[in-house]
Amino acid sequence: MKILMTYNHKIRDFIKDFVEEIHESNAAIFAGAGLSIPAGYVNWKELLRDIAKGLRLDVDRETNLIELAQYHVNENYGNRDRINKTLIKNFTRNVESTKNHKILAQLPIKTYWTTNYDHLIEESLKAYKKIVM
Repeated sequence: MKILMTYNHKIRDFIKDFVEEIHESNAAIFAGAGLSIPAGYVNWKELLRDIAKGLRLDVDRETNLIELAQYHVNENYGNRDRINKTLIKNFTRNVESTKNHKILAQLPIKTYWTTNYDHLIEESLKAYKKIVM
């Protein structure tokens, strides 16, 4: 019971502090690839699974997926055609923003960063009349 109370206290403190930072325009959102998985997109490991297999690597044992992608390009003499096709195949699906994209876009926050190849967060921000650059 004490652990639960401590946990709840930490959550409450975090929310209080974060709300203060929002009001002072000090808060930002960093949205990674996990945000778009419920919409139907893949994470980095799934995106590079076949490419890793072609290199005889186990993507689940790799810790630096950017290096894995670069290794693939190097092994193919600078040709990134397979990576480009993988990106196009996985990120040209007709999917819609999730509830979480919309919730984040509605927050009174001015700065959003994302590492996603998809444009779901950007589309959600535009829908709420926010400037996307």
